[in-house]
Amino acid sequence: MIAICAGMMPAAVSCGIEKPENADGKGSIVVAVTDTSGFFPGSVLGEPFFMDSTEVSVQSRTHMFTASRMTGESGVAVFEGLASGTYSVFVRREVSVGPNRIVFTGFSDLRLAGEETATDTILAKTIAVSNLMISEVFYTGSCASSYYLYDQFVELYNASNDTLYLDDIILTRQLGTIDPDMETKDYVRAIYAFQLQGTGNQWPIAPGRYAVIASDAVNHRAYCAASPDLSKADYECFNALGNDYDNPYVPNFESITYRTTDYLISLAHNSVVIATGEEWMIDENNYVRIPVSNVIDGVEYSANPAAAKELTVRIDAGFAGIGITRYSAASVERREPGLDTNNSTFDFVNISPPTPGYFHGAPAWMRWR
Repeated sequence: MIAICAGMMPAAVSCGIEKPENADGKGSIVVAVTDTSGFFPGSVLGEPFFMDSTEVSVQSRTHMFTASRMTGESGVAVFEGLASGTYSVFVRREVSVGPNRIVFTGFSDLRLAGEETATDTILAKTIAVSNLMISEVFYTGSCASSYYLYDQFVELYNASNDTLYLDDIILTRQLGTIDPDMETKDYVRAIYAFQLQGTGNQWPIAPGRYAVIASDAVNHRAYCAASPDLSKADYECFNALGNDYDNPYVPNFESITYRTTDYLISLAHNSVVIATGEEWMIDENNYVRIPVSNVIDGVEYSANPAAAKELTVRIDAGFAGIGITRYSAASVERREPGLDTNNSTFDFVNISPPTPGYFHGAPAWMRWR
C-alpha cells in the first residue's frame, strides 16, 4: 500500500513540503480516539471508552505531508513539529471476531497555525456501507517514456447484500473546470459519458463483487510492463464515432455524446461519476448534464491537496490521489471495501500497482488480473 510516500509510516515523516502557509514546523496535533458501542472489554454502552492500539494518520490538505502513529494506553496519539495548515485526521482499528473482522474508523479536519496545539476527540464507529460505489480509479498512466495512458479503468463494488444491476448506468469524465455556482445547481456536467445499455436485469453484480470498466479491454502489459492486464475486464468503453478498439468478448459502455474520443481521464486532476441513466441531456456545448439526484457516486482526485474543487461537495467533499505523479502506475482505492463517507480524502488511499477486480488486501489466489 502507498499512502502519499510509501505507506502508513510509523513516525511523522514529511513527503516534501510544498508551500505550507507558515513553514514554522512547531505545531502539534493531539488526537484522542473513543468508542461508545460497549464492544471492547471494560467499556460501557453509551459511555466514551478511550481506544488504545488504534492507528491515527494525519494528512495535510495544504501541503505534501502524511504521518501515522498508534494510540497508547490512554487512547491518545501526538504529532509534533508540524507546519501550519489544514490537516485531515483518520483513525482505524481492525478487530477479528471468529472468522469475521470488524473495522472501527472515523475522521476529522483540524486547523493548525503557528506554535499552537490542535486537539480533537474522534469517535470511531464501525463502517457503514452503502450500495453501488466506485471502488478504484486508475488514471495516472504507466510509462513516461512512451506516454502510455490507455490502461485506465474504473472499478465498481457492490457493498449491499443484494444483487444489483448495472443496466443503463452512466460513467462520466466530469468537466474539469471551476464553476463558482456549482453548489447551487441541481446538475453536474460531464465532458465524456458512456452508458451500458440493458433490459433492466441484464448486467448483474453480486454482493461483495467488483466490476472493472476498462478504457480498452486489452492486455496493456504488451505495451508497457507496468500496466495492468485488462483483457478480462468486465466491461470496456467504446466510441463508435472514433477510431476505437472494441474487444468483441467484452460488453460495452457506449458513448452517448457526439465526441469522437475514447474514455480517457486526466492524469492529475479530474472527477469520475456514476449515475442512473433515466434522466440526462446534452447541452449547447455538447456536455452531458446529469441531475445530482441521479448520481450514485463520484470521486474527485487531485495530486495537489490545495487545488480548487471541480465537483460539488454534495457528491465528494475531498480529493483522492494527493501526491500521485503522472505515469507512476499508482492507483486510488477505498481504504475499506464499502466505506463511503462522500469525502475521498478519507475514503481512498494511494496504492501501487493497481488492483483491477480485487481489493489490495485480498489473498494472492483472488488476484487473477
